[in-house]
Amino acid sequence: MKNIWFTIYSSPKHDNKYIGLNNYRTLLEFLLIPAIQDKINRNKKIQKIMFCLIPELEKDLIDNFKSNYSNKRIVNGGIINLEASSSEIDWNNLSVIEKKDFLIKKWKVLFDNLSEDYFITDKSEVLKSLDKLKNQEWRITNTLFKKKIKYNKETYNVVMDISTESAQLALVRDSDEKWITLKNYETWQIETDANFKNFKFEDDILTFVNKNLFSSMLESPVVFNLKEILK
Repeated sequence: MKNIWFTIYSSPKHDNKYIGLNNYRTLLEFLLIPAIQDKINRNKKIQKIMFCLIPELEKDLIDNFKSNYSNKRIVNGGIINLEASSSEIDWNNLSVIEKKDFLIKKWKVLFDNLSEDYFITDKSEVLKSLDKLKNQEWRITNTLFKKKIKYNKETYNVVMDISTESAQLALVRDSDEKWITLKNYETWQIETDANFKNFKFEDDILTFVNKNLFSSMLESPVVFNLKEILK
């Protein structure tokens, strides 16, 4: 079954008010799937659950949200959307902990104001999962491919270490778990420039193949010379 897309957005005219939000949004999209998705009623045909941050709003538009989604059999267009106020905070001056608290608070507002028929568990279980997520480290380290790289009698895994600040593409050596950084990205780039489906390795040259056809056509290939990197 296709994953539900959990996301956060704002108007492009407010980009300067939410510097770095794209990184938090991207990481949360991955964290919310295991935390929340299996508690959602998929019979509602939900495809996307999101909230929009609007600095001009004095409060979240909860009444409007309830009228749109309360006890509806199937969500129109598969989208659940909350118009959320950010008037009480200055995102750019918040600490990492404050940003996490704020975003989880808005997710709790959204889920708390959905009627019970949107869940296959008690709604309180969803809110508990969000509290648990708020208090854990927001970091994911994934091995990107089953296939490993064999070079100079050593074997390496290709990994991506993702945090709210950056996404680091690296090799991890099997013999001693040494970490060799290949390239640092903005976290949001794991959905575009750093969204790799495979790699090619020939004559010391490691080349990554992008999943996104549009990106692969417009961007230069991501290439590394392991003879230089693994001296």
